Amino acid sequence: MDLSIVVNFLFKGLEISGPIAFAALGAVFCERSGVINIALEGFMAVTAFTIVWGSIAFQSIWMGLLVAIITGVIMSLIHAVATITYKVNQIVSGVAINIMAIGIGRFLSQNIFNQETQSQLNPYLFPTIFHINSFAFALIPITAICWFVLYKTRFGLRLRAVGENPEAADTLGINVHLMRYTGVILSGVMCGLAAAVLYPAKWINGMTGGRGFIALAAMIFGRWHPVGAVLAALLFGYADTFRIMFETKIPIPSQFVQMLPYVLAILVLVGMMGKAKPPAADGIPYEPGE
Repeated sequence: MDLSIVVNFLFKGLEISGPIAFAALGAVFCERSGVINIALEGFMAVTAFTIVWGSIAFQSIWMGLLVAIITGVIMSLIHAVATITYKVNQIVSGVAINIMAIGIGRFLSQNIFNQETQSQLNPYLFPTIFHINSFAFALIPITAICWFVLYKTRFGLRLRAVGENPEAADTLGINVHLMRYTGVILSGVMCGLAAAVLYPAKWINGMTGGRGFIALAAMIFGRWHPVGAVLAALLFGYADTFRIMFETKIPIPSQFVQMLPYVLAILVLVGMMGKAKPPAADGIPYEPGE
């Protein structure tokens, strides 16, 4: 095989894996704090729009990224308030946000770009390295930072304690609600970073393509560990890269090749059933003093 094809496959795979990996890192923080978050798909859908709009409005991709992160924080606060403060079922809240996000993107696009299903092209982009979005390389140091924060800092210890045993954490003076809010908010921040790799040149309705759900599968496959979640995201991302680069050369209907990343996600979840153990208090509301 031509070496250039291998190199292109490796770098393109990193770019395609990026959105899944960033979202998976956000899911790790969120669920380590004890809050289930299936709203990642919705977070990404809205931040994918706001990074394009912000870049065009402020004529800077970095300002667009800042707008996307702020948007991710706002979306995550909706989930946090509903599930932590008002103790709404966390799955129901996530589903509602995913549905709401579809309407938000179409509404904003219609009012800002006069097109309901896509935005105008964004000329303000990150520079490319090896023909891919250079921001994809930020995944490497950010993964290391997430690991360090979660396992080598007092904040990380408290976050994990809240997800495992909130009652014990509460008796030690840890603010359970504050830590859970922080975990959920970090998931929104990471979805803002995911938008920076997804496709900052243009917003298209439905462009997330289920990546938020695949990020959840990556988190489970990675056993709620930041490095494990990213490695699992790379597995899914490279499967999709293989599909994109070689589907025309494989002698089977292209529809079956396009199914590869999603079938892989299902197989991984089935294979991990009963083996991967989430944080003990994951998905369980907590009321201080109970």
